[in-house]
Amino acid sequence: LFRDMIRDMNELGVETIEKQMSVEAGGAHLTVLVNLNALRDESGNYIGMVAVLDDLSHLLKTQRMFAWKEVARRIAHEIKNPLTPIKLSAQRLRKKYSGKFQEDGHVFDECTSTIIKQVDELKTLVNEFSSFARMPASNPSPNDLNEIVAETAALYKAGARKITFEVSIDKRLPILNIDRDQIKRVLINLIDNAIAAVSDDGIVRLETRYAEGLQLAVIEVIDNGAGIPAEIKQKLFEPYFSTKKAGTGLGLAIVSNIVADHNGYIRVKDNAPRGTRFIIELPVKAVAI
Repeated sequence: LFRDMIRDMNELGVETIEKQMSVEAGGAHLTVLVNLNALRDESGNYIGMVAVLDDLSHLLKTQRMFAWKEVARRIAHEIKNPLTPIKLSAQRLRKKYSGKFQEDGHVFDECTSTIIKQVDELKTLVNEFSSFARMPASNPSPNDLNEIVAETAALYKAGARKITFEVSIDKRLPILNIDRDQIKRVLINLIDNAIAAVSDDGIVRLETRYAEGLQLAVIEVIDNGAGIPAEIKQKLFEPYFSTKKAGTGLGLAIVSNIVADHNGYIRVKDNAPRGTRFIIELPVKAVAI
């Protein structure tokens, strides 16, 4: 990397050069801006090089997110307008002509029912686009993260097939300045994904942890499902990327957006011996109660 940049500097006859590139650090792919400067002493003699690396990952992610929100807004607007007249027209046809066809009456009923059903499914899709495009800004207030985790897990324990839910709470965790509803939305999305990934006798585990030395509150949502292939992990939080046939690819993008609004970080890694771990880290700051 630096050898190529130094060669370019010599060929161009310049004292400084910069280049944007992708690097891998700690299993994560980062986009960095590398600035290389020739270093000289007071007499002008060359004594070395100074390299400065700026992580552009967050900036580029934010730019992509704004661009995707605009795409979502336009899609929602263009699709939503004709849906209501389409559905109303199909309903009027059913009301006026249902039972009046001697032949192929069942075909008429089946086709109009399909139109109405598909319009309703499109409306659900449009609502997801609109929700993503109009994501409200977080409204943080003092909240007990452990309480939010326990409440969310309780929603699933009674009705989630034969899945075992485990919750581990770190009672040392201090009160955090977070948006309760948005953090709950994050947990619901990750738990839904975990449930979809495991079999009927699977295990979904929620953990909180206080990394006191780093002043971080850590949430983990863990499953023992099939896991996520390495080539997919880097794309998981991109808008419109989905591994589900019926998915819009917005769920984890919204999750990532909410975590970023809380100045936090989310990552995914393999769980041993099998499955997936989603790890959220939120900064801990003094909160006036």
